[in-house]
Amino acid sequence: MKRLRIKESIKFFLERQFVKGAYVQLLYVALLIGLISLIGGLLVLPSGEPTGNLGEAVWWAFLRLSDPGYLGDDEGNWRRFVSTILTVLGYVVFLGSMVAIITTWMNTKIRSLEQGFTPVAAKNHILILGWNSKTSYTVGEIIQSVGRLRRFLKFYGARRLNLIILAEDVTPEHVQELRSNPLIGKAADDIVLRSGIPIDPEDLKRVDSLNAAAIIIPSSSYTDQELVTPDVETIKTLLSLNAAAEESSGNQNFPYVVAEIQDDNKIDAAYRAYSGPMEVIGSNTIISRLIAQNIRLQGLSVVYNELLSHSVHNNLYCREYPEVKGKTIHDLRSAFPKAVILGLVRHNGEEPTPMLNVAPEFVLEENDRLVLMARSSSDIELKTNIANNPEPPIQIKEKLKVEEQSGVVKILILGWNFHIPALVRELSTYEDEYYDITIVAVYPKEKREARLEKIKSISERIRIQHLEEDFVNDNILQKIDISAFDNIILVSSGRILEKEEADARTIVGYVLLEELLEKLDKKPNVLLELSDPHNETLLRKYKAEVIISPLILSNLLAGTALQREVNSIFKELFTAGGAEIIFRSIQEYGLNPGQIPFRQLEDKASEFGEIALGIYKPNSLKKEQQLILNPEKNRNLEISSEVLLVVLTTVY
Repeated sequence: MKRLRIKESIKFFLERQFVKGAYVQLLYVALLIGLISLIGGLLVLPSGEPTGNLGEAVWWAFLRLSDPGYLGDDEGNWRRFVSTILTVLGYVVFLGSMVAIITTWMNTKIRSLEQGFTPVAAKNHILILGWNSKTSYTVGEIIQSVGRLRRFLKFYGARRLNLIILAEDVTPEHVQELRSNPLIGKAADDIVLRSGIPIDPEDLKRVDSLNAAAIIIPSSSYTDQELVTPDVETIKTLLSLNAAAEESSGNQNFPYVVAEIQDDNKIDAAYRAYSGPMEVIGSNTIISRLIAQNIRLQGLSVVYNELLSHSVHNNLYCREYPEVKGKTIHDLRSAFPKAVILGLVRHNGEEPTPMLNVAPEFVLEENDRLVLMARSSSDIELKTNIANNPEPPIQIKEKLKVEEQSGVVKILILGWNFHIPALVRELSTYEDEYYDITIVAVYPKEKREARLEKIKSISERIRIQHLEEDFVNDNILQKIDISAFDNIILVSSGRILEKEEADARTIVGYVLLEELLEKLDKKPNVLLELSDPHNETLLRKYKAEVIISPLILSNLLAGTALQREVNSIFKELFTAGGAEIIFRSIQEYGLNPGQIPFRQLEDKASEFGEIALGIYKPNSLKKEQQLILNPEKNRNLEISSEVLLVVLTTVY
């Protein structure tokens, strides 16, 4: 028992010493080599020359221990026996331990460097705090925003983009995810990754947050079982940034921040937490507004998917043109042959005010920024020679009415996430419209009702029924009268953090639903919310509309970081009333089917106080041919009676 105790004590002592690092390990290996050399020298000391004294004998043993080439030089059986033992020990102790220690040290050092614990020394960089499902898409949108990025770098006097990401634990998988994103590709090698959490002030110093030109704080997914929600973490991060800026020596400016807040009720708290320039994007509100507008206008998701993704064709741009001061919007139409003017953004103090679908005779003032829809930044270059030639006036006609929902709109929601309460709140803002909503989900009914009860001033025009069932079970769907609904929405589950698993349930539920829809003469409008854009390809043979939440939010985060006005523009487009994108039939404009140049459609829309954006073919067999936005001005478009015109109008 005593021997065992001594043995364990020695093992414990060695363990504590070896965990101190490579230097201590090398020290103990050196002591062991010296001990072996001493013992070997003592063993061959009696054999005479050339080991006549202890020093020469120990040196002789060390040479055999460190270099096996001396093995053939020895004479005598005893000396050869000791030399062989020393040579074997040299391979094991000297060579083996040295290689093992150095390899372990190198691996640890490389891993430490890969994790990104080294502080960065950067200036005017773009900083993303946190890694989640939206991070790689946000990076891709920043890199693809060539025009915005060029003006952003010019404004801050930077030569190249410095993009830094703070992730909780940097791994090779993060780098691989960036490289595999087609919008990023080889540019992933120039992105700096650092380990840390945004709510830790020391980790914020590691990424030089105070010297950043723009900071993006995306929000992660969460369930209602978490006490510290992503919104709480975001607000804590804002407080840390604010404290660091106030405590820093010298005249430190507050960096510009774009923060994502999921709960609309915490947006005011976010603004109070940070004293510097900031834009807050309410993610639940944004997605719920998109879903709500798609409920009111089938097919609208196709338009917004194009406008909110650089991976597709058109996008919105906001740019100042000092030379157009004093000119009217109508005068500038021909000055942008490859773009469509949607309006302008005017700065009243520090807050940008979007003014979309303004009258053709609206006069531009100094510092006004034009809002344009174009395919690339090169398409929004002003043709000054054309801008100086005034356009012929347009005969203004009486504005057309915007068709509103009539009767009670019945909506079936399959699944549950935290966009649903925001959707109910958004539908409450549409006056004189009635909705009957049925929610089918495994999420407990009591918790759903508790979430919905937190909505302030929910309208009595909305009736909600809850079913606590799993919609992936086809027996459940068969019990529901699908034909009684006008809209069916399948949402990505908020209880599953892995986007692949959440989308799997949504897609399987839709496939089961499609079997029932095939039997109906009049099919309801079906909308799917997905988390992974790669899963959209699985639904190509179906006609369902798809909203990819992370992709939409990533575009907003990236666009707002590069240009602050972007957030206000989309807020204006998404909210009830004001400027809205709608569909018009050609009959409403008094046009006949046939080949019509897009320029003629623009002129006709202007007569009714609207802006033509393109055409939508709802019955097209190929999804990529359904929507044509911003075609060439002189292009003849084949317009049938079923084709709808995509226009920007104003709802009062």
